[in-house]
Amino acid sequence: MFFRKMFLGLVLAMLNLTSAQAETYQAGGSEWRPFSYEDEHGNLRGISTDIARRVLQQAKVDAQFVSYPVNRLQAMLGKAELDLNYADSAQWNSPDELKHFVFSEPYMRVKEHLYFLKGNPAARTPVDKLHGLTIGTVRGYTYLAINPSFADKRLLKLETSQDPALLELLVAKRVDAVAMVDELFNYLISARRIDPDLFQRGAQLSDAPISIKLQPALAGLLPDINKAISAMIRSGEIARIRKSYLTPAAYDGCQHAQANC
Repeated sequence: MFFRKMFLGLVLAMLNLTSAQAETYQAGGSEWRPFSYEDEHGNLRGISTDIARRVLQQAKVDAQFVSYPVNRLQAMLGKAELDLNYADSAQWNSPDELKHFVFSEPYMRVKEHLYFLKGNPAARTPVDKLHGLTIGTVRGYTYLAINPSFADKRLLKLETSQDPALLELLVAKRVDAVAMVDELFNYLISARRIDPDLFQRGAQLSDAPISIKLQPALAGLLPDINKAISAMIRSGEIARIRKSYLTPAAYDGCQHAQANC
């Protein structure tokens, strides 16, 4: 009887272990070309999506990748309705969020600048010296470099739910500048065949390390995730994925453009 109970206990333990290992986590992101987006077939792809998918595969973390508007994504993470954000940065999180979530080692960095119409003298002004301007931002994003200026009303904020709308606001002169990651800005003007000489790059807002942000209960996954990230960096796989999306061919045949700065 003792051995039978012990055998049954071992079987149950193995079943529980198998169930735990088979758990599928919800990996959330948002529309952020060319880092994360849905293609014409409804598949999620992009620089961060492809990198994070490979990282989690190598770490043996089963994940379902989903995409939501930024505001909803942040709300779902706050309510623990999503397990992780596969493309986030500690620089883009509030102090309270930094206390709550855990972050992997960075798998790449991105730079974020203000973009103006060419000829605007404010383009040469440091962030902390800007005054009386309206800045276009994406609703739900955190901009630590300019949040103090928004808080004391030195700068006004005009929010939109999607990055492409920011460019439309800037061209229509409804805002003085927009806050945008460099690769995203280059993608948008290329995809829309807009003359890059219409714009001027202003002050840098961040040089952000991009990581996978997880719920604190999943901190135990970090050693394997970090090991996978380190291996992919050393092998050059991450650099190859990033480069593949930043070629002219990746912009659907549009001419790759660089912003005037």
